[in-house]
Amino acid sequence: MSKLPIRWRLHAPLALLVVVLSHMLAVWALPRVIMDRVISLGDREALTQNSETGVYLPPPTDHTQRRIVMPSPDLLYATCAYDVGERPLRVTLDINYPRYWSIALYASTSDNFFVVNDRDAAGAAVEFILQGPNAQASARGTSENLGTVIRSPTDRGFLLMRVLVNDDPAVRASAETARRQLRCQSL
Repeated sequence: MSKLPIRWRLHAPLALLVVVLSHMLAVWALPRVIMDRVISLGDREALTQNSETGVYLPPPTDHTQRRIVMPSPDLLYATCAYDVGERPLRVTLDINYPRYWSIALYASTSDNFFVVNDRDAAGAAVEFILQGPNAQASARGTSENLGTVIRSPTDRGFLLMRVLVNDDPAVRASAETARRQLRCQSL
């Protein structure tokens, strides 16, 4: 078996280091950078639009909007950026909407860690307390004075509500009313 030339023996470790660093950047750092940008934008928009509810209600999606990857014109969105490092967040949604809707929670690492939708709620109001990873309450369960408690894996994150619509003006009006019921309020 022939030996590699000296220059390959010197360059192979450098190439391996570049591959490992590129992988770390793509897998670990990039999702965090993207979510930090999304969370920061969400904070600003909720404060400028409606600081009372903590919710940002973007306009209906069309071909000009690309803040999120492949937004759907069949969905209305509502978002809440959160920081539960010091205080928990109460999320409530009293919704009476006969079509599909969902609430998904994302950690600052872009991991989806909780989802509730119309089938899970079965017509009942949604209410839960979102706590940070270092909070003293149970990781997921019920507390006598708080209700259902969800533990976020990171202090900062993002809530995304989706409401299915169609071209019928009555359905759109009903969906708009439904998404306006979402509340994200610090305790």
